[in-house]
Amino acid sequence: MDLRYIKIGNGHKKALAFHGFGQDASYFQCFEESVGQDYTIYSFNLPFHGDDDTEKNGKPADLQQLKLFFAAFLEKHALDRFTVIGFSIGAKLALAVAECFPQHIDRLVLIAPDGLKTNVWFKLATGSSISRGIFRYIVHKPEGFFKFSEAVSSLKLIDPGIVKFARSQMNNLEKREKVYYTWMFFRTISLSNKQINRLLLQHQIPVTLFLGSEDKIINEKHVRFLSDNPALDVALNILPTGHNDLIKATAGHLARTS
Repeated sequence: MDLRYIKIGNGHKKALAFHGFGQDASYFQCFEESVGQDYTIYSFNLPFHGDDDTEKNGKPADLQQLKLFFAAFLEKHALDRFTVIGFSIGAKLALAVAECFPQHIDRLVLIAPDGLKTNVWFKLATGSSISRGIFRYIVHKPEGFFKFSEAVSSLKLIDPGIVKFARSQMNNLEKREKVYYTWMFFRTISLSNKQINRLLLQHQIPVTLFLGSEDKIINEKHVRFLSDNPALDVALNILPTGHNDLIKATAGHLARTS
């Protein structure tokens, strides 16, 4: 495993950052103006994003290789204490790093984090070899998916905003393949709510949460097990934006409050 990254800012504090689906490492460039004097941020391309060249074989992440990669990275850059930032599906990697190196974490910053609450669609698509085969078929024959999404939207079984978002991520072959390979990779990277609480409590890791008031994908109920736990050090921020603009909105918030 060899995740590529860019370096943002030149501050004495250090941070690792992981973007969301369909983005790349440059999405955290907006943090340079707000915190770049205080932080040096190593922003990574997720597998199958940006200039990443991870092999498209449908295999899940090798967690041991993931740990070895980041152990070597931390040693190379002499990082002893650092913050970890994760947006959307990138929060899965942020939590994985926190689990592997809890004694080194200064703070966990989770922006509309995916993976804290079970994503029914993710579980259905990746949970068994049969469902993964069906998902692979949909990548090349998406007509049934589009008809199904129209039906659930018209019946209001799912928020239309979620359906619209899902369709936007599946409207051409390149995007569908990116969804497929990304989800296949991330299917083994997950912590239960109980495991996350135990990790944060045992190592006294503070958490800063950022959510969007207009976000149809991730909302307060997804993070309530953290924000409502009095034993944890959790700060919850609700910003007036939707899901896709939350990295930029977070940078703006930090610029105003730093």
